[in-house]
Amino acid sequence: MGLLNWRSADHYDHGGDCPCTQCGKPTPMRSHAGEPVHKVCAEDWNDRNPNAPRQEHEGRDLGTRRFHSDPPRKTRKDGAR
Repeated sequence: MGLLNWRSADHYDHGGDCPCTQCGKPTPMRSHAGEPVHKVCAEDWNDRNPNAPRQEHEGRDLGTRRFHSDPPRKTRKDGAR
C-alpha cells in the first residue's frame, strides 16, 4: 500500500495518549474514525490486509477503509496551497 498521508491536524489528539489498537503502546495519533493508532501501525495493517475494502476519492485509491490517506488538497493555479 505504501505510506499514508495524515497531514490533517484531525489525526492528532491534543487530549492525550491512548493505547494503539495495533501495538498497545501509547499514541496521540488517530485514524479518520478516531481510532488510536500509530501511522506506521496503520500502514503495516494495510500491508497485511491487501484485500480489505478500499477508500477512494475522485477515483484515486487512498488505502483501506479502516486506515486511509487524507484526500489531496486543492491547489491554486499559481501552485500556492
